[in-house]
Amino acid sequence: MSDIILKNSVNKAISLPSHFPASHSDQVFYNYDCKTKNYKFIAPGMAKLLGYSVSELNEMKFEKLIISEYEEFKTKYPLNGKQDGAQIEEKLTIYFVETKNGENKWIEDKSISIYDSDNTKTIRMGLLRDIGEKLHEEKLKQIILEILEAANSEKNLSELFRFIHSSIKKLMKADNFYISYYKRDSDLLTFPYFVDEIDNDSSSKKLGKGLTEYVLRTGKSVLIDLKKDEELRKKGEIELIGPQSPIWLGVPLKIKEKTIGVLVVQDYRDASTYTPAHQQILDVISYPISRAIERKIVEEERKEMIIKLKEMNTSKDRLFSLISHDLRSPFNSLLGFAEILRTDFDNLTHRDIKEYINVINDSSNTLFEMTNNLLHYSRLQLNKYDYIPKKVLLNEIINEAIESLKYRIQKKKISIRVELKQNYNLVADEEMLITIFRNIISNALKFSHQQSTINIFAEEATDSVNNKFTAQISITDEGTGISEENQILINSGVMFSTQGTEKEPGSGLGLLLTKKYVSLNKGNFEIISFEGQGTTVVITFPSLKT
Repeated sequence: MSDIILKNSVNKAISLPSHFPASHSDQVFYNYDCKTKNYKFIAPGMAKLLGYSVSELNEMKFEKLIISEYEEFKTKYPLNGKQDGAQIEEKLTIYFVETKNGENKWIEDKSISIYDSDNTKTIRMGLLRDIGEKLHEEKLKQIILEILEAANSEKNLSELFRFIHSSIKKLMKADNFYISYYKRDSDLLTFPYFVDEIDNDSSSKKLGKGLTEYVLRTGKSVLIDLKKDEELRKKGEIELIGPQSPIWLGVPLKIKEKTIGVLVVQDYRDASTYTPAHQQILDVISYPISRAIERKIVEEERKEMIIKLKEMNTSKDRLFSLISHDLRSPFNSLLGFAEILRTDFDNLTHRDIKEYINVINDSSNTLFEMTNNLLHYSRLQLNKYDYIPKKVLLNEIINEAIESLKYRIQKKKISIRVELKQNYNLVADEEMLITIFRNIISNALKFSHQQSTINIFAEEATDSVNNKFTAQISITDEGTGISEENQILINSGVMFSTQGTEKEPGSGLGLLLTKKYVSLNKGNFEIISFEGQGTTVVITFPSLKT
């Protein structure tokens, strides 16, 4: 057989891509003795590839290193164009081997074999090379593609986070893994996905000086071991928050150079778990992960907005239905008694005239209260309300609210008892406070029986969370109370109409406004009520020491 033919065949079979030159130290050429079934390695790169010298490997047999193998490609064709003559076989085999130092590697064997006319293999030679990096790159590309496909799938945000976690696990250890997301509108760092062996605190928090915030602040990935952690703490860059791990790796999640969150892996046991190579991997895939997360967040926000708009439309329709129904009663009273005064004024006694004027005045006040609540509600819905906090005296606010309801108090012969431990100074929006107390006292009157009592009591309290001075105001009536079903509706923000003890109208809008205004003024709102046993509304506001 011609040496030239053999050389050309070998060159064709063992051709290398341009970025793997023949002198590359990670490649090893070999001849295989088909009679003795022994490899003859003839390149010095063996030590780097497998850890053994050529002489060591020639003695111990290459097959002993192979853990598993699979044939990726094989083709056979005539050497001289004759089907019954010698044949040439090209084959690509992938080995998973164990090196001298115990490391596992993926090795590619690109070989050529010559078979004689009796189909007996006479010559085999080939090239071994490390394809671990190549496989890793392909795996990385595949994972990036899968993450982007997941972002376009029907997966919700929680499912996407779980998918990202499982994808990271294919690349590195990720038993302790979390994704944080920075909500700029509320200035909160949230943890929508959090898996940890030791730490179970995934609650949202204000920005501090933790490692997560450090990555968020710098916009750069960081690999933190105990030494680096100590250096950053000495510089005042970070503070220890939560349990400390000997190795912590965090990468920023960015969209258009804006950091939207941080992806973190850490290990509590082994400081060698993560290396700069792992940091580089996460740097590479952080952008497609950011894109995927941002896309899903936008989708979820859009869905929430659609739901909210539908709820607003339903709420608006319900509100207009309730308002139109409840406006009739005061309008009927107003128009009816005004008509009597117009047509029969000369025949009415002074007492009758005074009574009719009081009814007209009360109906007008009721209409004013309802339209005023409606105006405030529309401002809230359009986010066009004015919030002007200033120093106000609690007793003056309560007295003004009581004065505006004077006729109804007299009509039902209700006794209002006000007991303030001191004259509290509040920093709040005055108009909102008046609306709050007028609505609560109006509700108490509406559901109170004739000649009953409403108690308004205020005392000093301490906020257990912030340890700040507060004023706690309770308004208690002896009326009909609120059923459990209606309390659920109130807490859910649902408007509904309930007539008072003397069929007084009401849309439920006043209570909805009250809860919102209490919240805007940094207060707390609570209802304590049992059907048939009256109601207590407890409001707590931050207060200044007098």
